[in-house]
Amino acid sequence: MTISIEELAIRLDRVESELALHRLAHDYCVGADHRDLARWESVWAPDAVWEAGPDRVLTGIDAICAAVREQWETFPVMQHATANHTVEVAGSTATGRSDLVLLLQLPDLRWVVGGGTYEDEYRRDGGGWRITRRRVVHPFDLAPLAANTGVGHVEEDGTYVGGQETNESGS
Repeated sequence: MTISIEELAIRLDRVESELALHRLAHDYCVGADHRDLARWESVWAPDAVWEAGPDRVLTGIDAICAAVREQWETFPVMQHATANHTVEVAGSTATGRSDLVLLLQLPDLRWVVGGGTYEDEYRRDGGGWRITRRRVVHPFDLAPLAANTGVGHVEEDGTYVGGQETNESGS
């Protein structure tokens, strides 16, 4: 079996694109969770649409960045975890889907667990792959969990307080 250089180039582009799209999904989470606005902004196309919910549709990078800043002011800690990320590349566009579990700390130190599914559209431009549309579907939230000061948490002033030490038996 002989493979031409052109066939190899197509295959390599597909593999590199899939890896870049997976990295893009990770950068979205890291940017949000670590309050890294430059990273957060870098994942979005300038004309992107973020459908964070049925009544919350944000259009354009300025609106999307303002929304994440609002989340940072509201939630002392956010932790996104995505799984099952699949992508389909078609030249300079692609679609993707991933499942999400989200932990949010409320200002009163209680926690909310939520999640759903991201349905994505991506576009490749000179700077790499960007999200052009992210839609949250099948969202869910569980009732807030009580604040637990026996483990590490973030105080209202943003100070991290570590958990209690345990003895060798784990108690």
